Amino acid sequence: MEVLKDENEVFVDVKGKKVPINKLEKKEVVKKPTSLKEAMTEFQKMNVKALKESTNPHFRSSYADLTSVINAVNQGADLGLSFTQVVKYENVILQRVKTENEIAVEHQELYRDIFVHTVVRHINDHATLECTVPVLINGNDKDNPQKMGSAITYAKRYGLQSLYGLASDDDANEASKKEISNGR
Repeated sequence: MEVLKDENEVFVDVKGKKVPINKLEKKEVVKKPTSLKEAMTEFQKMNVKALKESTNPHFRSSYADLTSVINAVNQGADLGLSFTQVVKYENVILQRVKTENEIAVEHQELYRDIFVHTVVRHINDHATLECTVPVLINGNDKDNPQKMGSAITYAKRYGLQSLYGLASDDDANEASKKEISNGR
């Protein structure tokens, strides 16, 4: 870009045309957050909301699905924020005693807990925000991939909403309905 001077005005050559500097777009200089804390503060100021575009036919309500939540939190990428989510399995061996023919027999049972662990990071900071959400699923359903996938998706959604401070009006409304109906 070539700067030209003509009497009292300063021009810039833009694609072969002389454009006065005062006519160029002024870009606002925005200081990027340099830490996780600063970035999360700026993210909260943005008042980001996940769009409730999915419908739960069982409760006849709308909710923000995982894609909507991810789209909302990804607005923090401009602030240097990113997240990861991993599914963790914890196997616990339980010592049990059962009675067979009036004789106590010791045996072991494998109990499997499943969690979604979410971590939020900032590009310039080593600090993290973390949460672990249990995958709530009945014992017999842990072998059902459809139910397991739904429960994992639910835990991912709530982990992100929790760490980024996204409102979940659908839960608040459902909870208040229960309180009102119980109070009558």
